[in-house]
Amino acid sequence: LYGCNMAFRISKIKERRFDENLPYYGWQEDVDFANRIAQEGKLAATNAFAGVHCGTKRSRSPGLKLGYSQIANVVYLMKKGTMPKTAGLLLITKNFVANHARYFFPEDWVDRKGRTTGNWMALRDYVSKRLDPRKIIDL
Repeated sequence: LYGCNMAFRISKIKERRFDENLPYYGWQEDVDFANRIAQEGKLAATNAFAGVHCGTKRSRSPGLKLGYSQIANVVYLMKKGTMPKTAGLLLITKNFVANHARYFFPEDWVDRKGRTTGNWMALRDYVSKRLDPRKIIDL
């Protein structure tokens, strides 16, 4: 389940916390958390509740950091086993293609240049075996 609006029983979460290796906005940390909890039991989706996401068109993370995370976090979660490889590769591909397709004509609220640069930095680090989601702290 996608976990942007989650509720859990404390007795099921126990001492689990969000993964600190996914800093700042922690892109995909909700998916990681939900999948770790699912290993212990069932997850359920319901339409019985409604939530309002007070989102913004502006990113919470600079484009460079988010672009790096779009690759680094997904690779990390695939290795960790909380994101299926096929889903992870599809997600990486979709974000990579979207960032490049909109590079020259970006939306006003999206830093496509930063995201694209971050994507390439992450790919370079992957090839050189230096990929680490925590690297965004120093970007």
